[in-house]
Amino acid sequence: MVRRAVLRPFAGLALVAILSACASNPSPAPISRPGTATRPPQPGPGPGQPPQPTDFVLSSARFTDIPGWAQSDFAPALAAFRRQCDVYRNRTPDAGLTGGRYGGKVGDWLPACDAAAAIQPGNEHWFFETYFDPAFVTGPGEAKLTSYFEPVIQASRSWAPPYTEPLLRRPPDMLTVDLGAFAEAYDNEALRGAPRTLTGKQNGDRIEPYPKRDAIIPYQGQIIGYAHPADVYNLQVQGSGRLRFQDGTEARAQYNSQNGYKWNSALGALRNSGRLTSPTWANFRSWLDTNPGEQKSALNADPSYVFFQEEQVADYAAGPKGAAGIPLTPMGSIAVDPAYHPYGAIVFVDGTYDGYAFQRLLVAQDTGGAIRRGPNRGDIFAGSGPQAGAYAEKMNGPARWWTLVPKKFGAPIASLNSGTPG
Repeated sequence: MVRRAVLRPFAGLALVAILSACASNPSPAPISRPGTATRPPQPGPGPGQPPQPTDFVLSSARFTDIPGWAQSDFAPALAAFRRQCDVYRNRTPDAGLTGGRYGGKVGDWLPACDAAAAIQPGNEHWFFETYFDPAFVTGPGEAKLTSYFEPVIQASRSWAPPYTEPLLRRPPDMLTVDLGAFAEAYDNEALRGAPRTLTGKQNGDRIEPYPKRDAIIPYQGQIIGYAHPADVYNLQVQGSGRLRFQDGTEARAQYNSQNGYKWNSALGALRNSGRLTSPTWANFRSWLDTNPGEQKSALNADPSYVFFQEEQVADYAAGPKGAAGIPLTPMGSIAVDPAYHPYGAIVFVDGTYDGYAFQRLLVAQDTGGAIRRGPNRGDIFAGSGPQAGAYAEKMNGPARWWTLVPKKFGAPIASLNSGTPG
């Protein structure tokens, strides 16, 4: 399970103490088994193995260095990149990319954006090889791929069993402090890079943490609707979802904000207490139904709480908006750590899925609390609905990463070494 909640920036007060303390869609088409060659698990550093990298480095590479490059399907990545280009065209060419330690300016990407609009099916490889150069990614933290999806759940506008858990809009007393906005003022490297935020509420002239899940009481008019407690919690874990109401209408519960607490799996807490043998979503739902008097206490094991906003489903072929504000593309978008990769970065991952090779080109358009753990940690958006959910639940394994930078790239990047990685 992946913690999907991301923290969004907005204004706050009384920042000095905080800053000093921190200065350190319809369901997709059936998804076939990726790849045909089996691959053993890739272990992390151990006895006799090289130590984990401590620096973020991009090393020059060739497309022929990338395993599975020639065989991979690039159509989803091209679709995701075109959506990214729609955002680039609405910004000035000299604007920097959001987050990351490389990527240059928006203008560096516009020639590729202009070409992408005219690329026909079958020419995706030619496009990416013509307009980009690859670089091998090394750095600290986790080297792992997981996957997430957009649940589609049954909901009701009014409370009626089994629809007993509310989906809440953002509370009016919530404040968010954008730490990244203060990086220059405080000349603090810990605040540079990705827009990192803190969430809280005002208490006099200070900001204090927002209440934990067990202390959140809905305001009048804050409730979007009701759903089964397991479904609401699943939406909060995944970050967003589609609601199918009893009258046949549909809406999207789009991520809006989070109370700031670190995610602690309610399923894992039940397993650790011996009350849930296997922490799957189906078993979790069954346990809640069997123990109605313990539903609230089970959910309250996770202090983190996600608030939503209701939106129309404008494009059933696309997913919800990610942290970059762009509708996600099934199997074409990936959540990354924006302290290293900018939103819009094009990355190729070489990992495993269900014992088979998983090699895919993706566009960085989202992040999450469990994803901010290094440049080789990613979470792939699988799509919407139960089939995508079943697919996402199986993905959890190590991976190697490459990133693509526009040709004639003149902006400084973290560290671009000559030669080919081992």
